[in-house]
Amino acid sequence: MNSLERKIARYERRKCKRLDKIKAKSDIYTDLDTAFCFHKAMYYGDKCCNGVGYKKSTQSFKLHEFTIIANVCRDIKTNTYKVGETYNFIINERGKTRNIEAPHIKDRLVHKILSNEILEPIYSHHLIYDNGASMKGKGFRFSINRLKSMLYSWYLKNGTRGYAVLIDFSKFFENCSHEVIHDIHKKYIMNDNVIKIIEDYLFISKGIALGIEIAQKEAIMIPNILDHFVQNKMRLIRYMDDTVILVKDYAIGKKILDEYKIIADSLDIKINTKKSYITRINKPFKYCKWRYKLLDSGKVICIPCIDTIRRQRVKLTKMRRHKLSKKEVEVTKNAYKAYLSLGNTFRYIKRL
Repeated sequence: MNSLERKIARYERRKCKRLDKIKAKSDIYTDLDTAFCFHKAMYYGDKCCNGVGYKKSTQSFKLHEFTIIANVCRDIKTNTYKVGETYNFIINERGKTRNIEAPHIKDRLVHKILSNEILEPIYSHHLIYDNGASMKGKGFRFSINRLKSMLYSWYLKNGTRGYAVLIDFSKFFENCSHEVIHDIHKKYIMNDNVIKIIEDYLFISKGIALGIEIAQKEAIMIPNILDHFVQNKMRLIRYMDDTVILVKDYAIGKKILDEYKIIADSLDIKINTKKSYITRINKPFKYCKWRYKLLDSGKVICIPCIDTIRRQRVKLTKMRRHKLSKKEVEVTKNAYKAYLSLGNTFRYIKRL
């Protein structure tokens, strides 16, 4: 056996070990008797009612909670559960019109169990650390602070020399490929019954629907190949469809961006060419609606985009014109102050 054959043999052994680990994890978490046991379903049923207790559907669910949950668990285990219809409505968020497909509370119960008991424990081991969206212990604050620390670490090694490659996906949820998601399920969830339950909820229309909890877990998993491709070479952080890559040279950044687009095309992910570009690290750039700038002293300045500030001022002005109660205005102001506290926003908070 020559050196090449030994190398191939080592690769095959590592590959077999990885597959065995994936199968073992799939066998543990795709057991429907364990995931849909009654006491877990009761816990997630109470979670579904948090913040929406005023709704008629929620009150009806609470009145018959024991019966509904017992029937849901039985139907899921016997593969006789039927997916309910969704409620479609349109919202305007930050100037963007979004079509929301909200499930009935009984379906949301199933989504929570699938998301927290099956998808998250299986997917979390394959995601990079710097992917902060829809993960326990992480989230938006984690991503904001993580980018600050990455920029400061970069400054300690390279000063203000370097470039940031900014990448944004175009209509990410609408363009998510069903085939790509199905391939991910086949690779990591080795249980056809569980795959069928997830995809019956997920593949309602083109892409994946906003408003469904399991769609968030699938959305962070689809670009995972892209994350590993970049992180093997450069520093990267991603929050859902916003990505920042730090590189030393413009030519390296251009090469990374071109290769990134090729792999994204194979995953049916469309790159927003207007928002994807390369900029100097010491110039202001946007990430998750915040503007970052690395100063010559090494300090990282982080302030919200001016559009966000204007929108909040208009909202507060309208609340005052409509003579809403002081308590409602204070709740809105305090929520916005908490958001502003993530960055260098003393002046903006004072002006509120």
